[in-house]
Amino acid sequence: MYRKRWISKRIKESLSVCPVIVITGARQTGKTTFLLNERPFKDWRYFNLDNFDTLSRAQKSPESLISVEKRIVIDEVQRVPSLLLAIKEYVDKEKDAQFILSGSANILLMKAVSETLAGRSIYFDLLPFAYREWKEEKTPSWFFRIFDGDLPKEKEFKQPDITEVMLKGFMPRVLRIRTLKKALLWWDGYTKTYIERDLRDISKIFYLSDYKRLMEILSMRTGSLVNESEISNILGISQPTIHRYINTLEVSNLYIKVKPYLKNYSKRIVKAPKGYFIDPGLTFYLSGYKKNDIPKEFLGHIFENTVLLHLKILSSLVDGEVYYWRYRGGIEREVDFVFYYNKTPLPIEVKFKENIKFRDIEGLELFMEKNKDSKFGIVVYTGNKLKFITRNILAIPWNMLC
Repeated sequence: MYRKRWISKRIKESLSVCPVIVITGARQTGKTTFLLNERPFKDWRYFNLDNFDTLSRAQKSPESLISVEKRIVIDEVQRVPSLLLAIKEYVDKEKDAQFILSGSANILLMKAVSETLAGRSIYFDLLPFAYREWKEEKTPSWFFRIFDGDLPKEKEFKQPDITEVMLKGFMPRVLRIRTLKKALLWWDGYTKTYIERDLRDISKIFYLSDYKRLMEILSMRTGSLVNESEISNILGISQPTIHRYINTLEVSNLYIKVKPYLKNYSKRIVKAPKGYFIDPGLTFYLSGYKKNDIPKEFLGHIFENTVLLHLKILSSLVDGEVYYWRYRGGIEREVDFVFYYNKTPLPIEVKFKENIKFRDIEGLELFMEKNKDSKFGIVVYTGNKLKFITRNILAIPWNMLC
């Protein structure tokens, strides 16, 4: 059964702005399912360049492929970069022509699009499902109203245990799997497919075992600053190689570097990015832990990974940005995430605990003291009550946001 994606409204609205829409994302996030089931795209002519016959036609005669109709969807378009030039010429000539281009290799595809289809395309990244999105619930509109000063009222929520939800992950296929054991088998196949197939399409990486070890190390350091020199020393691999490997993970849309919020350019602000895999289920699988032996601290990192995914989903709906903030001044203070929207930063702290104490909000208070345009702060936690910790800092149950 097809589940409607929250971002579909924005994608459809963009049809009136540009003739070409580009949709990228990691494998198995549901791009093809979306294009084959969402109106009006489901009624457009569909080509998939994973099909050998279609690929051959696109390589030999791209003009004949794209001129069959005025509205066309092309999946895995990065396999034939020359197709982009033909699309450019076609949309310049046929003013009512429209294309949806889909692919998995983010940077490779975006570079080709930016060079060839500049001014003619809009870009969207299809992420894994939000928990509420999979449940076919509406977007958490209360979150965006906070930026206008409209705060929700205190109340109590019913919610499931977050642990198994986040350990399984949020890819469409894995959300249909009932047990964590079977979900881990799926992630095993997903990772092997990525390493054995996709890497050869994206980059010339010959030592696949080294690459897998890097992924495991990055999973154990999720939510930490990305220190390539330190990882190089741990793995015994050169720093330039580590840099290239991590970039390849980013190209594949599997790894996210969260940049620091730097409106205040004080030297005390930490400027290195933090790293996360796109799905907490992948983070858990790569860590090698079993459900019953996960350290509580690592569970907290996976919870943070879960909140990041959902903040990235929300940011994709409104052209927002997600940052983090860390301040060095005597005692170091940190805010896990800063959601920047409508020219306003909203600091967000993530706590894998059922009760929030005043010491848990010290980072939020310091951030708002240093950034006067920040009026409110949020703590996402595993308790079941939406409650105010102070007059402008509220604690919210995880499933209010996720």
